[in-house]
Amino acid sequence: MSGPAAIAAHQHAGRVEPVRLGVRLGEATARGVDAVNGPPLDAPLHAGEVRLGGLDIFLEIDSVGPVGHIRGQIQNRTDQPIAVAALVFGFRWKRAGVEVAGRASGSYRFLRNGWQSWSFNGALDLDDAGTPEFPSGAWLRGLHHAVGNPPLDRSGWHESDLVTVIADSATGVSCLAAVMERGRSFGIVYVRRARGDLEVEIELRFDGILAAGEKWPLEPVRVALGEDPSVLLEDYAEQYGRFAGARAAAPFVAGWCSWYHFLHRVSEDDVLRNLDALTRVRDEIPVEVIQLDDGYQRAVGDWLETNEKFPRGIARLAEEIRAAGFTPGLWTAPFCCVPESQIHRDHSDWLLTDGAEPFRGLVHPLWSADGSVHVLDPSRDEVLQHLERLFGELVAMGFTYLKLDFLYSAAMQAGAADPALPRATRLRRGLEAIRRGAGEEAFLLGCGCPMGVAVGVVDGMRIGPDVAPSWRASDAFAIAGIEETLPSTRSAVRSVLTRAWMHRRLWLNDPDCLMACEDAELSEHEARTLATAIAVTGGMTVFSDDVPALGADRRRLLVETIEVARQVDAIGLPGASRALDLLDGEFPSRVLAPSADTGFLAVFAASDDATNATLSIDARVAGPLQGVPSPRLDTKSPAGPKLPAAEDNHLVFSLAPHESSLVDLVRDVPLFVFCDFDGTFSVQDVGSTLARRHAGKERPRVWSRYESGEITAWEYNMEVLDGLRIPKSVLDEFLHTVELDPGARDLLSWCEARGVPFRIVSDGFDWNLNRLQQIHAVRFAYDANQLRYDRGRWRLAPGHPNPDCGCGTGTCKRGRIEQARKLRPDATFVHIGNGRVSDLCGALAADVVFAKDTLATWLEQRGEEFERFETLGDVIPELERILEGRLPGLPRAR
Repeated sequence: MSGPAAIAAHQHAGRVEPVRLGVRLGEATARGVDAVNGPPLDAPLHAGEVRLGGLDIFLEIDSVGPVGHIRGQIQNRTDQPIAVAALVFGFRWKRAGVEVAGRASGSYRFLRNGWQSWSFNGALDLDDAGTPEFPSGAWLRGLHHAVGNPPLDRSGWHESDLVTVIADSATGVSCLAAVMERGRSFGIVYVRRARGDLEVEIELRFDGILAAGEKWPLEPVRVALGEDPSVLLEDYAEQYGRFAGARAAAPFVAGWCSWYHFLHRVSEDDVLRNLDALTRVRDEIPVEVIQLDDGYQRAVGDWLETNEKFPRGIARLAEEIRAAGFTPGLWTAPFCCVPESQIHRDHSDWLLTDGAEPFRGLVHPLWSADGSVHVLDPSRDEVLQHLERLFGELVAMGFTYLKLDFLYSAAMQAGAADPALPRATRLRRGLEAIRRGAGEEAFLLGCGCPMGVAVGVVDGMRIGPDVAPSWRASDAFAIAGIEETLPSTRSAVRSVLTRAWMHRRLWLNDPDCLMACEDAELSEHEARTLATAIAVTGGMTVFSDDVPALGADRRRLLVETIEVARQVDAIGLPGASRALDLLDGEFPSRVLAPSADTGFLAVFAASDDATNATLSIDARVAGPLQGVPSPRLDTKSPAGPKLPAAEDNHLVFSLAPHESSLVDLVRDVPLFVFCDFDGTFSVQDVGSTLARRHAGKERPRVWSRYESGEITAWEYNMEVLDGLRIPKSVLDEFLHTVELDPGARDLLSWCEARGVPFRIVSDGFDWNLNRLQQIHAVRFAYDANQLRYDRGRWRLAPGHPNPDCGCGTGTCKRGRIEQARKLRPDATFVHIGNGRVSDLCGALAADVVFAKDTLATWLEQRGEEFERFETLGDVIPELERILEGRLPGLPRAR
């Protein structure tokens, strides 16, 4: 193929060539800077320096095979300020005549990623018409799009925010175009057909004013080619997360929220009654967070003042939740305030404006007399100081889980005290002020939030619209153009599946609440479909029902959803779930969460067609299976669990409209490797090192009690580590010093290449294991104990205790091996470890043992067989011999 040098090239997917660099100049309006009508100034796109309209643009283009990045800066070279609406990067994806495996190019589909949490997200045809004109005005469009008034020259283009991936429907070859936002601009991707090729343009939308001589760094632009759109999205998100410092390592979240059952009617008594119920069923329904939602505040904006339904205030409620052993959570809309609020009366000059009037960020009839909701202006330092104080006070009360709602409002096109500040920067400043006030240990959950601007600030992100007790949105609230953004289970499920690739790459995905209540309008099929989507993607699992009123069937659905979601999440970082047909239809129908030993497969029939849908999947995609997969979440079927049929190496599912099926995959494996973490997979013993550094005075005394048999290993942990005050920043600094064993990566690679299950089994803590996976860019499934932060102190809970074993640990390694053996009685089980305290019982339960240090000493003293090793690289040749001998029929090594 001839033409300009490609920024990305792929053997089958063709090449992406740079075409043009453009600048959209801006003009001041009552609602801030907006683009001047007309096409942008432009020039050829190339590395180096380009001058356009008084602006010097310096670009670096980094091309490595199928992936290219553009970085750079823009500078005002004049002596006058320049309003800059956007910078434009234009490309051409050349695919003419390309065939893959004898299949010619066909039609194209693309992922429409919405601007904020609730915006439409799904796959669409890349037709010639482009994105339809929005029918309900610029203000309403601006609630769900980065730009309320799209440029006139974008007619006929399809639009996506932050990222898109385009795929040839016949061949599967794909092109990704994306921005790695960090609060300097909003990235908008435009795509259209062009004479056999595709034109792809990325706009960095500033809507700010560049002062004379001032420079703005540009957020990186990424283009990539490949043969699987999901892989391209996952690779992008991993790179993006590392670049932006994504907070993706928090422990799995299961919780209860007051919203969907009680709505604004919620009272203190309602929360306390559910707190009491959850305390009583803690062993059955294992939630950690209890979150109070909208309805407690005196007025929106006055978050520390309660109404008459909460007579004792929220601080007392937080104390009671915490005393019961749960994490207190609280909802706020931090940038919103209504005319009735004290902050509005005292500080009306703090608001975004629309000319001489306060700007309306939304209309909410239940919040104010005329429905008006105004917006605090984060371009003001006084507003940032207010946010810091507010969230510092909330955390001091005990609310360490904070849901931040309606965040988009601070980034809408509105007048600000500092009109030069780009809209994305305005929002980012506000979010960073909240983080400073809340501190590093608080869990911040973004909602109604533009996606990219929050990466690195929030720990969790709502990735779809609100769920609802009905499949589709209510006609009573239908407004042309935003139908798919309104609360509905269908739209929520679609977004959960199509944004699964974000989980534990950019944050923890929040799919919104499971609707377990039996009085909802959802059918049994629809309730299970929502539960299936939540479970198979492994995101946060929160429910919102009146716990005392939950029936037995819906309680089982809830419990199993939490269990499966936790298992999927524990497959490792980054998230493992993938939509296998991401772009085939608006709604993915097949989602796989694989691991080397087990996994989950979900199929969805989203169609409204009255006839049953037959969905099949090549069983080889799931790997060699041990028997027919068993169904999950099938709690109320009069005919019993619905099993998939096996036909010609395919699993075949027959599903009614809106029905789904989730099956548990057990892979047929001859060898299973369990490995200790501290001192085995890692060089350092994380827990022991922290105990020596931060609990030095207590540790020797408590260790003597353990050695004498007075207390168990887990009781030692509780006395030494529970309540330990280690700031998260100090812990994180230490974790960055933890080295992996020199053979750790090689062992993971060997197991992955041969389909051998590898699992870390640790008496350490999930928080540390998640963070170390992120730091070292490795993924492993694990079993471990639980670590949470509570007002700067560690709070511990056992992960997998086993009263039938004498090890006395929080996670019994013998118990984990025996559990796996029940599913695979003919497999050979290997344990690798170094310590006698937690590894001995696992070593005695395994068929083959690799040991060093005190574990080797104890096994030798007991006359037990084992193989010595120094590094994990020493284990690989022995595993190779075991594997070769096990295929087929090797008797157990011990």
